[in-house]
Amino acid sequence: MLADVAPLVVLTALVVAAGTADRTGRAGAVALALLSVAWLLVNGPVEGLVLLRFTPDHGLTGADLAGLAGLALAAWRWRSTGL
Repeated sequence: MLADVAPLVVLTALVVAAGTADRTGRAGAVALALLSVAWLLVNGPVEGLVLLRFTPDHGLTGADLAGLAGLALAAWRWRSTGL
């Protein structure tokens, strides 16, 4: 049951972290990066179509794009936020 709920919980937290990234500074950037990695690890049940195939068993899916976008936003927020 936890495996069924994990993608929903992680994606919801990822969207909230991305939506508040402009107000949470570097701590928010770290949280967003961690949630993005977590999303890439748990999104298996909701992956969908393969957009880009690297090997016969591995590729980039539509669901992976949320994690990659989150990592890019986290990196941008980290760099644009001073100490």
